[in-house]
Amino acid sequence: MNKETKQVVLARLYATALRLRKLTWRIRKPTLMGVRALVVRQNEVLLIRHRSGTHPWSLPGGGVDRYERMIEAARRETYEEAGVHIHIECLLGLYDNFQDGVSNYVAVFVCAPLNAPKVPCSLEIADAQFFALDHLPSGIDPSSRQRITEYRAGGQGLTDLW
Repeated sequence: MNKETKQVVLARLYATALRLRKLTWRIRKPTLMGVRALVVRQNEVLLIRHRSGTHPWSLPGGGVDRYERMIEAARRETYEEAGVHIHIECLLGLYDNFQDGVSNYVAVFVCAPLNAPKVPCSLEIADAQFFALDHLPSGIDPSSRQRITEYRAGGQGLTDLW
């Protein structure tokens, strides 16, 4: 299988997995805890690109495992999604997301990178790279864009809807 075909197949599998997760959440109505890492290097921010979705670019992050500290989840997710080790500097804010029957609480940490991105072979993630804070890619999810705007405005200890 050539590289382009593999990318198409992975994107379709990922889109299918997202639809199944959304259906499961509508039935189960879970309460979730999540993290995002706003990784800043000089005037650049690290973004990851999911294989599918209307807004594939976002801050790295994901769910917090049972008995896992939120800062450890941020470190784990950033490494899993972008291959970047991070130093956590502060909490930007805690955010609430109530969509698709889910109660999702998300902590966003401001971080410094300890190495360059090395995108792992993943069903979920297609790319990871740094972008200038004032030249973000098209296709960035609105919540990630808002968190970056809050960071640039000097925000810290915020609470708002995701």
